[in-house]
Amino acid sequence: MHPKLVEFLAGCRDEAPLQLGVLPFGMICGIASLAAGMPAWLAQLASAIVFSGAAQLVIVQMLAVGSGAAPIGLTAGLLGVRHVLYSVSLADYVRHLPRRWRLLLAYLLTDEAYAIAILRYQAQTAAVHQSVPGTPPGNTAPGATGDAEGSPVRDLRHWYFFGCGLTLWLTWQVSTAIGIVFGATIPADWDIDFAVPLTFIALLTLLIRERANQAAAAVAALGALLLAALPYNLGLVGAIILGLMAGALSTRLARRTRLAREASQ
Repeated sequence: MHPKLVEFLAGCRDEAPLQLGVLPFGMICGIASLAAGMPAWLAQLASAIVFSGAAQLVIVQMLAVGSGAAPIGLTAGLLGVRHVLYSVSLADYVRHLPRRWRLLLAYLLTDEAYAIAILRYQAQTAAVHQSVPGTPPGNTAPGATGDAEGSPVRDLRHWYFFGCGLTLWLTWQVSTAIGIVFGATIPADWDIDFAVPLTFIALLTLLIRERANQAAAAVAALGALLLAALPYNLGLVGAIILGLMAGALSTRLARRTRLAREASQ
């Protein structure tokens, strides 16, 4: 099997379990879009273009209360700030790619795809650092190929991310369509929205293994509770900012502690 296909299928396989939570989330977005007065074709088109559950739900809520384009755009943009941080942490793994690939992966970047891909990339980088200390993140790893005669290494790990992102994109489009077509027939007592927070809880358990991430998650959770009364999910935006600040502070303190310990030895 071609190495590109191996990486792509690995991404599809690893991302697949999370689709159990993505499916009802997309259905909710489709149902909410129709409830806000959007025609079915526009709801499906928005799902393909925006491709962000949180942003889509906020847009629908704000349209329902008659908000203008400027506040809707600003709020959706603030909700997408976290993707800038995702992009920064992925930069070393994609900077060697041509622009068309970087644009495609940026479009497919979601919470779920990022969580799965970054765990794999970090594990691969750690394995390479153990065998070849000082190797940059974008160099040879289990997802890269080369030959023994010194030819340039071909890093194919972006195919893994492509598999993760495309799997989620397809699920999102299908689930939105299901919500649009069949939403009115789904019994209210099914409470399918419970799967949305479960998906993000599953992601958290994967990502909060380091102290900085634990601090960020704890502060963000507290902030979300304290700011829950703010309209248009702005409390979520504030919680994200507080969590980022806590994570950055924790990282800085940990670095200072490590340097002080090394200096004393």
